[in-house]
Formats: sequence, C-alpha cells, structure tokens
Amino acid sequence: MKIIIRSTYQLKEVLGGRSAEIDLTEGVAIRDLLSSMIDIWGDKLSPYLFEPGTNLLLPHMRLMVNGQAVEFLNGLDTVLKDGDEVLVLFPAAGG
Repeated sequence: MKIIIRSTYQLKEVLGGRSAEIDLTEGVAIRDLLSSMIDIWGDKLSPYLFEPGTNLLLPHMRLMVNGQAVEFLNGLDTVLKDGDEVLVLFPAAGG
C-alpha cells in the first residue's frame, strides 16, 4: 500500500521535497511507518523525530493521519490504510 508523507520545511531536504511516497505492507501502524522512514532516510531523519539515542518521539513533534492528530486516534498504534496521508509537523515557536 502507498502512504504519502508530508512535512513542513524542516524535513524538506531530508525527504527530497515537501512530500514523499513509500510502499508498506497492509496493516502497518504509525510506529511501523516511523521505523520504515528511518530505514530509508537513516541518520539524516532520526534527530528530527526521536530523542537522541532512543526511539522515543520528541515531545514537540506532532503526527497527523488524514488531518487528525494521532493522539486522538490510536496513537502510534494507529493502523494506516492505502492512500493515507501522514503529516509530520514541528510546531512553530517564537514571537
């Protein structure tokens, strides 16, 4: 199945653009997608997603599936379907 990954400008250079498409097997969850993303983009991507030296997501990172935050779905266990769009979002700060 094909999953579309979209992101804000921080990951544009890592993903090779504002979006990327990857093929996954049916029934995978967000946590599997993250693992596959690390397999593809490796050390260039890992610091954007995880606490250093761990597989714990950075606390400020947000993931959305088809416009819904995964916190309101099934978290990292949210199962993906063919054609789903996953947005990797880094909230802006400043003033």
